[in-house]
Amino acid sequence: MTIITPEQETQDSADILRGLQEAIGALRREIEGLTEQTRSGGELKETAVSGNTSKVAGLLAHCLKAENTLNDCRNRQAGIARGGYALDMDKARADIGCKLDRLRRCSDPGAVSE
Repeated sequence: MTIITPEQETQDSADILRGLQEAIGALRREIEGLTEQTRSGGELKETAVSGNTSKVAGLLAHCLKAENTLNDCRNRQAGIARGGYALDMDKARADIGCKLDRLRRCSDPGAVSE
């Protein structure tokens, strides 16, 4: 059995996103080459242009999915639930401690546990 930790999931998502960014860079360079070819009066094949167009759409969809997955992983690590809510456990602990201290002062000190 393999245990996948949140840190590993975040790292995997980051690696996927980096790979997609590199693929987009390569595609961008290819499109720039086609653009330069048309500027210099060269003839373009329709298949080269349509192939790159479909590649762009596919890569963008994959990038969006990878970014969303990476953000979800980072939010889970930070303790942020879906929807952007997070619990500050240190603040909650301090607030509870203050309320228990008030109870101790108001009542029999032995009646409220430490």
